[in-house]
Amino acid sequence: VNDDLYDWFAREGVRIVWNGGNWIDGEARFNRFDLIERAHGMQAQLDYCVERYPQRKGIETRFIAGDDHEGWYAQREGVDIGRSLESVARRAGRRDLRYLGYMESFITLQHKGSGETSKLLVMHPGGGSAYATSYAPQKIMEAMQSGEKPGVVVIGHFHKMEYANIRGVHAIQAGCTKDLDTFGRKKRLSYHVGGLIVDLWQDP
Repeated sequence: VNDDLYDWFAREGVRIVWNGGNWIDGEARFNRFDLIERAHGMQAQLDYCVERYPQRKGIETRFIAGDDHEGWYAQREGVDIGRSLESVARRAGRRDLRYLGYMESFITLQHKGSGETSKLLVMHPGGGSAYATSYAPQKIMEAMQSGEKPGVVVIGHFHKMEYANIRGVHAIQAGCTKDLDTFGRKKRLSYHVGGLIVDLWQDP
């Protein structure tokens, strides 16, 4: 799915892909035996990610680290896991993977003509899926203080794909590229597998 998405992005002229986190499985006591043999250990998972994560000419992937999966290494070992991935990628000659931060990153969107700015927030919020697809984005936007809301938010983590306008914020759940697994079936979750291309027009 990831490779097909990047082929589509390349055909459509996309230059930036925003990745909302969970680009490796990480390791916990409950998923250890789900991992492929060559991806045991943090370094092995980072190497595997750099080797297999799609790379297309002219496309830069800007990513955050979630506090689960790759974030388990950050919590247990105290490593900056996103910076570690970027470093492994650089050593392998890849300049297309750019780390933005842990759990969230605000990006300035500047209008070319007027210079006016807005904000894009890429986030991996954590917490479980809710009974309604739109519930988590609604609660996230409700919790934001006045004056800190972005114009657009791209939300990872929930394995859902959705667009909604909440409190004046264009909220996009980015979907996922992971098939339904035993954890998802146990929790009776629905995974929305795929990705999105978003065109934004900024008010001058």
